[in-house]
Amino acid sequence: MVQESAAAVGGKDVLAAAASDAAERLQARNAGDQTPLQNKYFNSDMMARYEPLVEAMAKVDAQVEGEEETDALAQLDEHWGKFMDFSWASQWNGKKFDIVFYGASGYQGHLMMQYLKRCVLKSGREQFTFALAGRSASKVAEMRDREFRNTPWEDTPVLSASYDDVVSIIDLVKSAHVIVNIAGPYMLTEGEVLVDACIWCKADYVDVSMEVPWGLRIKELHRYALEAGVMVVPSCCSSAYPDLGVHLLAKKFQDEFGEATRSAVCYCAGGGPAAGISGGALKTRAALGAALSGGSPEAAQALMDPFSLGGFIPQVDRNGVKEVDVQMGTGFVTAKPRAEDQDSNMARVSEDAKLGVWRAPYVNSFFDTRLVRRSNMLQADLANQPYGATLNFMEYAMLPPEKVNSLKQALREGRDAEAFRPIGQYGITVDEEQRLFKLQGKEFRQGEGPSVEDMSDAWTGFFLHAESVNGNQEKCSFIAADGYFETSRVAVEMALTLRFDRERLQYRGGVLTPSIAGGTCFVDRLLRTGVKFKMGGWLESSEYAPPEIGAE
Repeated sequence: MVQESAAAVGGKDVLAAAASDAAERLQARNAGDQTPLQNKYFNSDMMARYEPLVEAMAKVDAQVEGEEETDALAQLDEHWGKFMDFSWASQWNGKKFDIVFYGASGYQGHLMMQYLKRCVLKSGREQFTFALAGRSASKVAEMRDREFRNTPWEDTPVLSASYDDVVSIIDLVKSAHVIVNIAGPYMLTEGEVLVDACIWCKADYVDVSMEVPWGLRIKELHRYALEAGVMVVPSCCSSAYPDLGVHLLAKKFQDEFGEATRSAVCYCAGGGPAAGISGGALKTRAALGAALSGGSPEAAQALMDPFSLGGFIPQVDRNGVKEVDVQMGTGFVTAKPRAEDQDSNMARVSEDAKLGVWRAPYVNSFFDTRLVRRSNMLQADLANQPYGATLNFMEYAMLPPEKVNSLKQALREGRDAEAFRPIGQYGITVDEEQRLFKLQGKEFRQGEGPSVEDMSDAWTGFFLHAESVNGNQEKCSFIAADGYFETSRVAVEMALTLRFDRERLQYRGGVLTPSIAGGTCFVDRLLRTGVKFKMGGWLESSEYAPPEIGAE
């Protein structure tokens, strides 16, 4: 090894110090307003990697006051421009794809490729370009070869990017019109750097998250996405259906009666063979549990807040005055949420006498209700037209008839714990699912999950009812495939909506929800792929079957 001279080492120390000073000045100028990408990129370590910039800074800083050196300023201007547009370290080849799927080496990557192959590419309904990406190009290529071998898409380009190399994330985003991020659990990653990079580089963003902690992190980027005209759409998964249902019912009230929506409820059901639970889903559940039980009191409080993602509606007394809580010893005042919006309302077995439905806790209700409340807030903020200024939304499992009697018996016998366990998509409790999956060997490892063939006969249903402020009532319902397959459908169709229907969309940017981002254009795409929908009533039990998944 050639030993560096003391002078060379000393020179590098000087450059590192200059980079550190420049980074500190930049960060001080933006104090309190640093975005995730800025924090990751604009620092002394990154600047020190670009030695020509640091040298130019050092030359300008070394000038005597009143002395002007044109060459030094010109060099600084040139290198600063390259640093700001990332070109000094970029490996991007200039090619841009319509859609890039990031995190494609795992189970979600498998599902995305299965959906593309079975439902989109073969149909030829739309010509578009796409690439697959991940931290390890070789692992992504391995998944691509497994899924696309001997098909027209077997040479689909593979890209690599990692949060450890922020410039690779920039290059990834530059290569796409729409990024679909399927690398979860999101709350355990630095995914907000990817979201922020999309905002900087004007690429739209989609993910399949169902994690409140992740939603809390990226909603802080809303105003930047809005200003940049970039659509950031998390939660493009089966949770989109309750969100879309409320959106369509509220639109109908507004269009036909000019009325706001007072309340809405979604009853979730499902059936068919239980395919299993993916390793990623198990990891996400564990992460959410740890965040709730092992995090700070402030974090736990945020997770339990029904309005954590937005849309707060305060409790008011009979005179219209907001009711408040006062923090003892501080005088700090916060408005009280309404009792009807509390999660506890969804945590027990009860009967909806108006609709003749017995209901129970549903596994996704705590997340789905927050998503709909955010949609209501976004409608107010972006269009000054919320679904309803006093909207109440709840979500439950619709109990199958054979379950009703057994749970009634459990309640009569004081077995409350049994009656209050959440129901999953197959119409059985989450505990029963876990026992069944363990018995059948269907608890999969990280990166693995049920095969598409095993889930081909499973279905999910979403049955919604809403009431306007003047008492008008309406129903609608969706019947879709297994939740895992629906995640791939919703994510891909949202990406296509953003890429090809953008001029027809109502909004142009922000951290949005599926319904607010895609609107009726997105619904139309879902229905064209076979999802069943009925406005004006609920689909009959004879239609409780999944859309055809299609052959490989």
